[in-house]
Amino acid sequence: MREANIEDAGQLLALKLQYLKNTTTIPLFDYEYTNTIKEEEELIKNLKEQSNSLLLVAENKGKIIGNIDLTGSWRKKMQHTAMIGMGIHTKWQNQGIGTLLIQDVLDWSRENIVLHLVWLEVYATNVAGITLYKKTGFTTSGCTPDFFIENGKYIDKLTMTIMVD
Repeated sequence: MREANIEDAGQLLALKLQYLKNTTTIPLFDYEYTNTIKEEEELIKNLKEQSNSLLLVAENKGKIIGNIDLTGSWRKKMQHTAMIGMGIHTKWQNQGIGTLLIQDVLDWSRENIVLHLVWLEVYATNVAGITLYKKTGFTTSGCTPDFFIENGKYIDKLTMTIMVD
């Protein structure tokens, strides 16, 4: 696990497109993620520059196999909050990488003087994800019915939070 660098943009983009291709737990189709390598570089740069944001990658033998972004709010009234987004290469899922990524982000968040609350959104049907988030200390703080549509079926959205200070 390490912080992402601008040089990671190409690999990071390829990873995201890979795990978005057949996902049923992320509300985005691969063709909707239209970033170019240049735009991915900008994303990495912007997250690095924000005091309440972080982008980590998981590597195996020099190849990026997972990522987690902690995107802090730019609004003054909400800058103490940050949202997690995460993805792992399908060949590396269910092997503990998600746990390590979340733990590293939470450790960083606890040392960050700005952050107070970290949150995420998850499909209510994503049992593995919910289990992971609960295991790392998140609690469910809300449910929005029928928020997502996946394969023609409506799915509730859970919002989960953790206090980090």
